[in-house]
Amino acid sequence: MQILKTTIGVTLIELVIVIAIVGLLATIGIPSYQTYLIESRRNDGINTLRENQLLVENYMQQNGICPTSGQITVITSSPAGFYTIAYTRVSDSRYKLVATAVSGTSQNNDSGCTVLTLTSEMDDIYPIACH
Repeated sequence: MQILKTTIGVTLIELVIVIAIVGLLATIGIPSYQTYLIESRRNDGINTLRENQLLVENYMQQNGICPTSGQITVITSSPAGFYTIAYTRVSDSRYKLVATAVSGTSQNNDSGCTVLTLTSEMDDIYPIACH
């Protein structure tokens, strides 16, 4: 009577195949995930621009004139710290808000979207491709 041996474990070729598949998935997945994070963090700057827009528009509604930077306190940094915000009074009825990606953060690698602009003439964030 013959006794059959059962082998337990994996062969070297099976291990190489699994490592190759995991490497392929990581090659595709990691850059996609990083792009997703960068795009989702834009909202940090966009939301802060919108909050500042509400502050400025509220002042203009109450006083009938666009405030100077000394007459209103705008939020100068986004909550998560990915953007710095600058406010400029262009004229008595016009203003400009700019969110700039902070150097050394992942947002600094956001091609074409490191500077987000909101102006009083156009109720939209520019560049348009960034939202």
